[in-house]
Amino acid sequence: MRKLVGPALALFGIALVLGCASTQTVKPASEEVAKEKRLEAEKNYSIGAGYYAQRNYDAAMENFQRALEMDSTYYDPYIAIGNIWRFRRDPIQAQEYYRKAMKIEPRKVKAYEGLGDLFLEMSGMDSAYTDSALAIYKAGLRMDSSLVDLYSGIAQIYVKTDRMAKADSVYSEALQRFPDDLGVMRLWGEFLYKMRRYAEAVEALRPLVERFKDDPSVVPLRVKLATSLAETGKYNDAVAELDEVLKVDPTDRQALLAQGVILARQRKYSEALVKFDQVIEMDSTETTAYVSKADVLMKQGRLSSAETQLRKALRFDSELASAYASLGDINREQGDAARGKNLTATPKEKLEQAKTYYQAAKSYYQRAMADPAYYSYARGQIGYIDKNIELVDKELFVR
Repeated sequence: MRKLVGPALALFGIALVLGCASTQTVKPASEEVAKEKRLEAEKNYSIGAGYYAQRNYDAAMENFQRALEMDSTYYDPYIAIGNIWRFRRDPIQAQEYYRKAMKIEPRKVKAYEGLGDLFLEMSGMDSAYTDSALAIYKAGLRMDSSLVDLYSGIAQIYVKTDRMAKADSVYSEALQRFPDDLGVMRLWGEFLYKMRRYAEAVEALRPLVERFKDDPSVVPLRVKLATSLAETGKYNDAVAELDEVLKVDPTDRQALLAQGVILARQRKYSEALVKFDQVIEMDSTETTAYVSKADVLMKQGRLSSAETQLRKALRFDSELASAYASLGDINREQGDAARGKNLTATPKEKLEQAKTYYQAAKSYYQRAMADPAYYSYARGQIGYIDKNIELVDKELFVR
């Protein structure tokens, strides 16, 4: 695989793309010959698309390339080949084909979407690509504001960079432009759900679920709606939504997880644990089940057992913010217990132990802050911990 390009080269590429709007030069040909070549190219592209759908990328690439040999001005094969190189994690080749497509049809936006998505994926390795992706998406919108995926890409960047007000604004604009688009409605509802704006999530998800109730892809949204209802205290409505899901599929793990959460909210801890264990038995990699189970164990005061569950979750997802937030809570509680209510009456060893727990809690909360959904909570907890460490240090100083 080729080495990834650096941020400077990526940004240079953007300038090259945005500054070049000329069409590709082709040899003169009669209209009839050109039409025949395009028809042959479309046949090859169609065959390639069939292989692509089957994930036979070698055969797909061969047919896409053949289509370009027949007609080098054919836009769609460039996008398809760029997507294959992106899948193969060769960003240099992927960029080359997206840019060729832009030169041929600068006002078509699929190439902007593909290149923006590529840079967004690469931003995990270097944050400079985040700005590159944003510039490309915005350039695509200037060319054609009718592609909903460009709005989605921009909103994802704003969420990623903790610019929630801007993300909110982008989603609102997309909803106004595409009021009947299931993708936009879904992304908006899921954004609200992720941000724990549960009352708003209910308002966004309920009409979506009712409108597309016969669409299988809406099932996960029904679970999110049920969870949001539970978060707002409407347990009966939440149960009714989950019952609809489980009627169709009694083994739906997300519905079972949501049931467990509701049972836990009602302090039916033993029943909740049964639901979470059912999910883990079906899929031992389901991190949410471990985190949810840990939450119940924490409520029961079984902190050691809760920590074991969180460690299991982190084995499958080392960046799981919810697990780090819960580990922070466990260590914070242990720090509070060791510190005691009266610092002057607490033995020195206990104060030192409390400080160790607080420092561990702070490190976990700092990991949780990487997720915008946990940023505010973790920051608040870190403030609480810093004050307590300061008090403990002062007391230890005079001992």
